[in-house]
Amino acid sequence: MIMRDIVLIGMIITYSYAIYNVCKYYINNDKSISSIIKDEECNSIIFTTMIIMGCLTIIYEFMRNNIVSLILILFLLLGIYGVIIYEHTLSIHYIFCFIVFISIICFMYNHCFLQNNIILYLLLYLQEILSACIFLENDIINMEIYLLGNFAVFYIYLHFL
Repeated sequence: MIMRDIVLIGMIITYSYAIYNVCKYYINNDKSISSIIKDEECNSIIFTTMIIMGCLTIIYEFMRNNIVSLILILFLLLGIYGVIIYEHTLSIHYIFCFIVFISIICFMYNHCFLQNNIILYLLLYLQEILSACIFLENDIINMEIYLLGNFAVFYIYLHFL
């Protein structure tokens, strides 16, 4: 197994632990992932987990040797940390949400352009459709799950190209 595979497995395990905790703290009236992580205990677990995952992701991106990809991932991580730190009722929280979504879309565009792969393009188009649909929903939690899941599939698929 090469080092990149090991780091990716570490990222997946760490991300899975974060997902497990979000599910653990989910209450039926939660309308978004941000409303779930407002719980202080959940918030600290998610923040710690995302710090670990962020470090692994930066290491992984260094190994991939793509500066644009690394910069986009750094913006994505900044956005994620902002979403976790700031209460979902504050305006600044939504600025960080915007940074997260734009970073993901730009990351996907960058790699579609570099790889010219039909599967990556299909996942990008799905991401765009889901991103547009999020504005039509009151309870956006399902759309957030689909968006994050689609990006995870994109990222993992990219690893095998």
